[in-house]
Amino acid sequence: MSGLRDRALAALDAAARAAGAAGTAALAAIVLWVVVSRYGFGSTPRWSEELPRLILVWVAFTGLVSGFARNSHFRAGLLQLVLPEGRARRAVLALAGLATLAFLAVLAVSGWKIAMFTWHHRTTAMALPGGLFYLALPLGAGLSILAIFLRGGRP
Repeated sequence: MSGLRDRALAALDAAARAAGAAGTAALAAIVLWVVVSRYGFGSTPRWSEELPRLILVWVAFTGLVSGFARNSHFRAGLLQLVLPEGRARRAVLALAGLATLAFLAVLAVSGWKIAMFTWHHRTTAMALPGGLFYLALPLGAGLSILAIFLRGGRP
């Protein structure tokens, strides 16, 4: 079972990283085009502010998934300096893990509610559903919870 779980985790991480890389590349190309059009042609596309912001939000919450898949989030390395190896450090790590899961669950639920509440609103420039910005939150949080469970809680 562990092999299957490890492969699923690696696939989730790879998908999140690929989506993040594609979004980052798209963001860079769009910003470059906006700069060229503004200073080269004297006019900016109507979507020049809205689309990069949407991509940035999605890239950020896609990166969240990879951070949890790799267990590289919220780590400053201070716990090893404060608590020696032993029961107290394991208890703090367990508490931090539970708090993280609770926080991600709150993000997923509240993000979903906000996305659905604002879905019928339209963005100004592109007339996209307003909830599209917020949908990245429950998706990123939900996939992060999945990554934690696939990781098996391993530090």
